[in-house]
Amino acid sequence: MDQERKSEIEEELNLARENWESYRDNYKARRFRKATSDLYFFCEHSAKALLLTVGIDPQSHEGIRRMISMHFIKPGAMPVNVARYLGNLYDRRKTAEYSHHAGWEFTEEEVKIYTQWAGESVKWFLKNTRKNAPELTFEEKALIDSINEMFRTLGIPV
Repeated sequence: MDQERKSEIEEELNLARENWESYRDNYKARRFRKATSDLYFFCEHSAKALLLTVGIDPQSHEGIRRMISMHFIKPGAMPVNVARYLGNLYDRRKTAEYSHHAGWEFTEEEVKIYTQWAGESVKWFLKNTRKNAPELTFEEKALIDSINEMFRTLGIPV
């Protein structure tokens, strides 16, 4: 893998980590709309990193979802629920960011479900990103530990 591609993947993973940290802060502050948006971008950047490991560089939300489906779901490499979670989170992010009446929709219980979706998906993305690009310097263990810690805090099975 060339250095430029490696840097792009590392940047996507760093953006994913930033979104996870933002999610945690927003969840703790009970800003559930913003936490939902953070969870989507956490997944999206992780998915894009995975796609970059196989030479695919999508430029849109839809492109990421379409390429994940084409290159990982259809060949049977990825559990279908991972792609479904990404799509559902995308829909909820749009509501969170663009609906003027969405404040009451985003409850703690609902965001707990989104946390599980995002955490399970990103763990899968990270595992397969590492498998495809073992030379990366990104330390996914700390991020996975943080996801597992949040799961335990929220009573989600690890």
